Amino acid sequence: MRYQQFSFWTDSVPYRWSQRCLGAALEGLCKLEAHGNEHVPREGGVLLLSNHVSYLDPFIVGTTARREFFFMARDNIFSVPLLGKILALHNAYPVKRGSADRRALKYTISLLKEGHAVLIFPEGTRSKDGSLGKARDGVSFIIHNADVPAIPVYLEGANHLMPRWSKWIRPAKLATHFGPPIDFSEAQKIKDKRLMYNSMSQMVMESIGALGGITPTRR
Repeated sequence: MRYQQFSFWTDSVPYRWSQRCLGAALEGLCKLEAHGNEHVPREGGVLLLSNHVSYLDPFIVGTTARREFFFMARDNIFSVPLLGKILALHNAYPVKRGSADRRALKYTISLLKEGHAVLIFPEGTRSKDGSLGKARDGVSFIIHNADVPAIPVYLEGANHLMPRWSKWIRPAKLATHFGPPIDFSEAQKIKDKRLMYNSMSQMVMESIGALGGITPTRR
């Protein structure tokens, strides 16, 4: 279905209007569709798990999820003039790339337990060619300890809107696909924690891939 930009669930006026403006801009530039966003609960903690192909991904998910959420962004980007303030306005918080940032992990879990929605890109970085890779270790740690619904999300077309090496936005057809919560009950019966986390991570990427009709690569 076409995205309905004014059906947005948040009490934050600045966030709501910034997302409406972004939604209008995306609608003007490209055809924007949302499928399955009824799976995103209106309230309570929820984790959105999406593929990552462009810098614009958090804003595309934000306009189509129809709910205010928080998301991680690499820490050095907050020092970029204007961009850092824009990200902070949209509830971004810093994470250190290339290492297990326990502070960011614990903050994410606290947000979820407090009833917020959080967007995570399990691969940790943008895909070079649109393929799906392996989820980072911290994703399963968050899922296991936060104990909230985990919703898979597949972004379609964002790699054409702003390819990885491009500095410019170009017209493209966009669609965001939201799936039902992932059932980790069987994986969580595994006694070895490392094996359990590996199984959960694989389930995350397979669930995202199924929404886009692609199979994750294992690298």
